[in-house]
Amino acid sequence: MEIEKLFAQLHTLPSIPKVAQDLIGQFDNPSSSLEAIARNIEKDPVISAKILRLANSARFKGARESTSIEDAAMRLGFNTMRTLVLASAVTGAFTAPASFNLKGFWLKSFQVASIARVLAKQTGQDPEVAFTTGLMHNIGELLIQTGAPELVDSLNARRSSSPAHAAHETLHLGFGYPEVGAELARRWNLPKQIQDGIAYQAKPHQTPGNSPLPLLIAQADEVSDRLQEFGGPTPEAKAQLNDALMQGVDLELLFDALPAVLEADKAFAELLS
Repeated sequence: MEIEKLFAQLHTLPSIPKVAQDLIGQFDNPSSSLEAIARNIEKDPVISAKILRLANSARFKGARESTSIEDAAMRLGFNTMRTLVLASAVTGAFTAPASFNLKGFWLKSFQVASIARVLAKQTGQDPEVAFTTGLMHNIGELLIQTGAPELVDSLNARRSSSPAHAAHETLHLGFGYPEVGAELARRWNLPKQIQDGIAYQAKPHQTPGNSPLPLLIAQADEVSDRLQEFGGPTPEAKAQLNDALMQGVDLELLFDALPAVLEADKAFAELLS
């Protein structure tokens, strides 16, 4: 199968709503204000409802209930609002077969995104670009699940570590989820940096221009796999990460930061999924 055929088999190409696209652009504009962003958010009732729910959740709830988007925006802050709008737009763009655990998929994606943001802060990379790329790192899997239903059972039965699964998909399809996700990012007009971060995550040392983002995503995915294997940021999980892929990562610093980050973003993912 060619990648173009996969996209042609999709009944409709997943798309980000125009309001969400405009909002993401506003967040990336240094002259934007929370007040102006709040006015645009009010145009999308789905995103508005999620923002009010989050602002009034146990994590952010103040002395009184937020009843307006502007008040909720002030309570949540710029970065949390950006994350919520982006994540709401991306998660809302996709459906999947009943046999596919979509909620589990998004929980995993949020975890990789959260770990990527922590790693980016430690290595001087852009944490929000890292989060966005981490959130979308496995998005090609959803398109394969939807566009190649005749092969899904076989592919899912052989699921293993991320690079091995990408190789298995390539063997059977001619491409893997990294290439599919990168193609979707291209069609969504996302920055080339994010496209490459998705495309080269399974082979980060082949990245054109030696961009550090694919390696960071590969590391975040590896950390997430070990956390799932050992039930969280345990000493056993950390011990399993002493390999060449993690070279240069301060594991002590990373694991000190993980519990609070993962707990906060798990609640965040539950709200959206």
